[in-house]
Amino acid sequence: MNAAARLMLIIALAGPSLSGAQGPRQLAPPAASLGHPAVAGDGAACITCHEEIAASRVMHGPAAAGQCRTCHVVDTSRGVRRVTLKGAGANGETAALCVTCHEDLADRLKQEHRHAPVASGKCTACHDPHGSPFKFQLPVEAGRACLSCHQDIADALTQSYVHPPAAASCQICHDPHASAQPAQLRARSNKVCLACHITAPADRTAADFPLLFGRHSADAMDRLAASGSRILLDASLTVGHPVRGHPIQGRKDPSRKGRPLDCASCHNPHGSAGAKLLRFGATGISSLCIRCHGK
Repeated sequence: MNAAARLMLIIALAGPSLSGAQGPRQLAPPAASLGHPAVAGDGAACITCHEEIAASRVMHGPAAAGQCRTCHVVDTSRGVRRVTLKGAGANGETAALCVTCHEDLADRLKQEHRHAPVASGKCTACHDPHGSPFKFQLPVEAGRACLSCHQDIADALTQSYVHPPAAASCQICHDPHASAQPAQLRARSNKVCLACHITAPADRTAADFPLLFGRHSADAMDRLAASGSRILLDASLTVGHPVRGHPIQGRKDPSRKGRPLDCASCHNPHGSAGAKLLRFGATGISSLCIRCHGK
């Protein structure tokens, strides 16, 4: 076969891309096999593949209603079909999307003291966006969900003496999202404590529990409040414990540098090895008092 014949054979085998008859050869983009399958409809169509989503005991409202497009959008901007979140941030932030429905949280998320996942915009660090076996779509029961990160509190709750509200529900005293108070307390530290632990006149309660502790406070809140030990203070609620004239606020804490004196100066609000939840390993009032008054 001469050179001309060989050239003609190569052109014929290579097809039109070399002959130029149909211009440069275009490779077809990868089919949906490299992306999400084509999305037709909503809800029921999604569940045909994502059937585990519909199996949860506690469902997120849109997921339960089969309204997947409330949160998800089909994106083909990169040449591959993807199902993404509406307005999701680059690092997995979902807060901007979540507050479009959960409007009650929008203002609270601007508070000075925010839970770390909230501050980073990652609502799904604590909540499953589709459903879970537990209330609020938490990955485990509410208290255990908190303890999975807060190991120091988990350790305190294994001590000999445990604060009953802390054992019952962290969110009795703390807002799980944000607060104007440090540690996301629902009010100033002593106000939270005195809601249960102050001797009040028989014709009034110590606090408006739903107002202070929120609508999601533990069902046993009234019982817990009734079982708390009581202290007697003067009318200002700043002096009188553990003895008359002793301050419980309005001073610097001599044992916790940089912090104000409050109930937590002497008592661990979660758990302690000492009765009355005394701090610093103290087993009695004298061994606690000497920390400040023995110097």
